[in-house]
Amino acid sequence: MNDSITGRLADLFAKPGRLMDNVATRPAWWQPGLLVFLIMAAFTWVVSPIQGPEQMELMRDSKIMSMMPEDQWQQQYDEALDPAPMKRAITAVGSGFTSWVMILVFGFILGFFARMGGGQGTFKQALGVVSWSSLLPFGVGVLIKLPLVLVTESVATVSVGLAALAPGLDPMSPLFQILNSYGDFFTWWGLFVLVVGFQRVFNMSRGAAAVAVLLPWALLTAIPVGLTLLFM
Repeated sequence: MNDSITGRLADLFAKPGRLMDNVATRPAWWQPGLLVFLIMAAFTWVVSPIQGPEQMELMRDSKIMSMMPEDQWQQQYDEALDPAPMKRAITAVGSGFTSWVMILVFGFILGFFARMGGGQGTFKQALGVVSWSSLLPFGVGVLIKLPLVLVTESVATVSVGLAALAPGLDPMSPLFQILNSYGDFFTWWGLFVLVVGFQRVFNMSRGAAAVAVLLPWALLTAIPVGLTLLFM
């Protein structure tokens, strides 16, 4: 069995079961985490001149932005159009670091749920399962979205999932937010690999593994969606 990083990346697409068998013996969670960090940092660096002004425009009528004086908003908008290299780099590194930390936290949460569900595994193994599975939404999915963002000059409206089937929706509308958060195809793919991983690594039934993965994911995803709808 090829247990190199290239072999694991190939198995992620072709043989996720074999990938997770290797993760059980050697989690190597930092390898996919580092890849996610680099991909998210590069993505943020490239799209920041698009994403910054777009976010300012979308938030213009929000409860928070409505309290900001017009001249201050315009100054921040102008800075977002052409961010300074240092600020752009800090934002990019921060995005990569935040994504990695989110994956690690999610790994501990899913590891807890899996063990509560009778799974026989360690938190290090849980980190491995989650980190390798996260390469699908945070790695492949992001790389697929990048050219779409550059062509459309929009980050908020680009979706590789159910939200793409409803073009023209306001990206801040409840329907778009729900479709975008819960209907991303690469997230579904990653969740499938997660279920396979916990089933094989933690010796769980398919049903128990699905509950241990899908329940916390659904609850955690509801938090940012709820906050966006509340303050926007």
